[in-house]
Amino acid sequence: MAKQMGAWSCCLAVAVTVGLIALVVFTAISKRPTYSVAITGVAGLDPAADLLSASRPTLSPVFNLTVRIDNAHWWLSTACVDGSLATAAVTYRDAFLGNSSIPEFCAGKGKVRERGARAWSHGVDLPRLLRDQLAGELAAGEAAVDVEVMAPDQECNDYHCVDMVLTCSQAKIGGGPAPCKMMYENVHHPHQEGSTD
Repeated sequence: MAKQMGAWSCCLAVAVTVGLIALVVFTAISKRPTYSVAITGVAGLDPAADLLSASRPTLSPVFNLTVRIDNAHWWLSTACVDGSLATAAVTYRDAFLGNSSIPEFCAGKGKVRERGARAWSHGVDLPRLLRDQLAGELAAGEAAVDVEVMAPDQECNDYHCVDMVLTCSQAKIGGGPAPCKMMYENVHHPHQEGSTD
């Protein structure tokens, strides 16, 4: 009986050790999902016809953008930009240029997914200094914008919701994907405090 207990304990110790080693290796090679944005095209920002033209006091830019989720190296869960109210805002040196809704999409375990969107605005009053800078950068092929993707109400309770925010800095127009930093923001909903539901 003592020999059986010793053999059983030895097998259990080996199984636990192998399991812990597998967990450490899996954790070491797994990477959390990454998010990125690419600006694949732009209209309404031609340096001569739009940005530098005295006859155009306001701009009406249109940005084709692609939001990408790379979940190829994460096997624990699906990664999403979800919620029917997800939006993207495009800015240049903190000046608003356009916004867009982002259709809900997910990258399953070990998958990569992309979703296209079109951010636009009408009547943007961009200061002359920024217009001149943007015109020069576009002419040199170096223009970049910032994109913020907000997916609200990822998780809610009676008093607040958690919004996912992706901040994607210096997305080069016509260039490759710009990496995004992901964070979650708690948003207080005071209108729900008095609710008796």
